[in-house]
Amino acid sequence: MNIPEIQNIVFPKILKLVFSMGFVISCAQEKEASINGFLDNHTFNSSYSDTLYFRTNNIFAVTKLKNPERKTGNLVNRDGLSYIQESYTEYLPDGRKLYQRRYYDTNSIEEKFHYKNNLLILKESVENKKLYHYNWLFYNKENYLQEEINYKIDEGKPFIYDGYIQYNYSSEPKKTTVKIIDYGYDSLANPEEEYTFEFPYLTKKTPLYQSKIHRYQWISRTYKPIDIKDYIIKDRDVTFSYDKNGYLLSEIWLANHQSLENKTEYYYSNDYHERTEQEYHMLGKEKSTKTLRKYDDHNNLVFEQSIEYTGHPLSAEFFEYIYDKQGNWISKKQYRQNTDKGPNSKKELVDYEYREIQYYNPNSQPRSFTLPDFPKDADNIRTQIPKVCAEKQNTIDAFQNAVKTGNFDTEITLRKAKTLEEFTPKFWTLKDQATGNLDDSPEDEAVCVYETPIEDDFGFTQVLAIYKKEGENWVLWNQFSNTILPSEHGGMMGNPYEGISIKNKTIVIDHFGGSRQKWHYTHRYRFQNNNWYLIGASVDFGSPCDYFQSLDYNLSTGDAIFGYSSENCNKSHPVQTKNWKEKINKKIPLPRMDEVQVGESKIELKSKKTEMFY
Repeated sequence: MNIPEIQNIVFPKILKLVFSMGFVISCAQEKEASINGFLDNHTFNSSYSDTLYFRTNNIFAVTKLKNPERKTGNLVNRDGLSYIQESYTEYLPDGRKLYQRRYYDTNSIEEKFHYKNNLLILKESVENKKLYHYNWLFYNKENYLQEEINYKIDEGKPFIYDGYIQYNYSSEPKKTTVKIIDYGYDSLANPEEEYTFEFPYLTKKTPLYQSKIHRYQWISRTYKPIDIKDYIIKDRDVTFSYDKNGYLLSEIWLANHQSLENKTEYYYSNDYHERTEQEYHMLGKEKSTKTLRKYDDHNNLVFEQSIEYTGHPLSAEFFEYIYDKQGNWISKKQYRQNTDKGPNSKKELVDYEYREIQYYNPNSQPRSFTLPDFPKDADNIRTQIPKVCAEKQNTIDAFQNAVKTGNFDTEITLRKAKTLEEFTPKFWTLKDQATGNLDDSPEDEAVCVYETPIEDDFGFTQVLAIYKKEGENWVLWNQFSNTILPSEHGGMMGNPYEGISIKNKTIVIDHFGGSRQKWHYTHRYRFQNNNWYLIGASVDFGSPCDYFQSLDYNLSTGDAIFGYSSENCNKSHPVQTKNWKEKINKKIPLPRMDEVQVGESKIELKSKKTEMFY
């Protein structure tokens, strides 16, 4: 299989998840085994990534131009179209990257690849000449990956730890097992991964990912996935089959190891110029979307169209290329045809690219770089990070055990302390604090927000505590477990707690959360009549290109201002908006602070038949 064939095989969603860059590397290196290339090391694989896109490896440099989003900037003209530079890359004769500069609007990233004894040992990157990334690779005596050490250097920060990976090998006759420990930027280790090479099979155990156990087989000069165990949910299997030339024939999902759940089948013409992907629904029993793809003699995609299960054809995509003498395309244009307008409707140009390719010649001189020194701080990572990880993991394990057994304080029990931090019970986390005047005393008060080990339907309970100053000590005044939403109440936005402050003798608490529709709460509490009361609430709710609602409710006066705005962002029409505001007065007894349920109290605007929850 040549390299362009790799690019154009139809990969289903599952296959994309488990397909290793080693596929590319094995073909680029043209050798039967490359353990390094199948360990899914991003730094190592990044040097090979462009070998997918060219038919030959004798490329010295490539300038990539793309369709500009805005017709401004440093535009160049090629074949009557305006382009903007996307990247400039130089390569070694075998196709690995040597140097690259990528452009993003006014920003750029420069990358240098340092090699020693034909092995990548350092990927050095710099963003906008300010933030430097260093990814060092170390190998054992068999030239297999042994470590990766990553750090950054930013303005004013000479060393920032960014990751550490260890590779541990054990061998038996015809079998090599690699255990991988990946310490993240937070110094915590991901669950250990295990890769077992037992030719012609490779088995990967990846506890952190959707594919827990997946097996590969050496087919057509690379490892290709043949089955997955426990995909997303326990006891779901996914299997793959291939034809004699290594092209994918089927992807089949089985629930409980035997019940058909989903499948996709693939069909090819004799010359592989036409390739059909047939999806199934209704538990894999009825045909669903069918996609036809056509390829030219260079194995590049020239046509793609899907037909829904109803028989309705979707828009057709066409691709046109101009090739150089080496068989690499230098111009690529994508057209779209709206089939709802008829089979002879006009094709619209929707995207285009251009590549200026320089090939190696006797005068070509690859760049050379000075290898930077390996800093002492980076060397210390080898001993310090596993130690820090063990300490953090012990803390996490102790917390989880406390949650499981209930062996923790459910409220703050300390009544007096020199510092605010001393009040924090074991297994609680002090998240935020603020100081300011809350009463008529001359001393400032303090408020603190804690995340507790107390489990809730939405994560963990969060507590607000209020402290007064008595001489040199802080004294606990009040604590509330209802005024801060639980730690996972923000939905996809995570912890909804946004901040706390003291203003005008009131405690101001902000929450934020949601998904497409976002919500924001602000609640204001004041101490009066020997108790704490809710005196004000502000709410915003909605999503862009739809609508927004707002409420500003002064519970002390009863004044409530409702607001509404809608927005239609249909690209085929000018943006349309609708706005209104209305004020009413609804005086109610002030809710006591310990009785407030955030987001559950309701106020109605009858004239607009609307209601808001605060």
